[in-house]
Amino acid sequence: MKCRIIRRFRSPQTMAAYAVGVFRRAVAAKKHAGFIAALPGGRTPAPIFKELSRLPLPWDRMVFFMTDERLVPPSSPESNFGSARARLFSKIRIPRANLHPVKAVPEAAAAYGRELLRETGGTGRLDLVLLGLGEDGHTASLFPGAPQARAAAGPVCAVLAPRGTKTRRRVTLALKTINSASTVILLAAGPGKKLSFERAARRDKKIPAGRLDPRGKLYLLFSDNN
Repeated sequence: MKCRIIRRFRSPQTMAAYAVGVFRRAVAAKKHAGFIAALPGGRTPAPIFKELSRLPLPWDRMVFFMTDERLVPPSSPESNFGSARARLFSKIRIPRANLHPVKAVPEAAAAYGRELLRETGGTGRLDLVLLGLGEDGHTASLFPGAPQARAAAGPVCAVLAPRGTKTRRRVTLALKTINSASTVILLAAGPGKKLSFERAARRDKKIPAGRLDPRGKLYLLFSDNN
């Protein structure tokens, strides 16, 4: 049954603590089965990664994809995988085979989609997706006005970020892939994202974040400060 929870916090730390609690419960619900999640880059999830890195979770049975990625090497400061690796993956004991960075190769989206389908037994369904939110209402690399925000042939799609955005060529989970997840957590922090968060909370379909409607639980979390 679908469940939608909206919570507001005074600080990123209290929001992170709540999100980590959601993450732990999602992992525990899978018991001894594998757990497949997708993580974002950016600054907002940094406190969550810090908290997760301290936990004795069953990392060996957990698999991680990225919600989206700029087509740059993992060593680039623009890489979402590089950010997650520095803040989380390098601090836990997890097999390298359990980590799935996007490779900057021709047809990167199709290749990443095939990896996702292999890991999920052909379903493309993730156990948990952690998302950030842009001031324009984008989430992952699904931007307002882009057709990928509504439909995509595969589980992953290639996109061009808006003009003026650094590193325009990107790969992102399709909206249908995000919405097929058991748990989705959307994070936003600071006054600049308040309006977009409120639009997402009231299901404003003019922005991609307002189209989040997972088959399981959706957590919309906002911190007044960033």
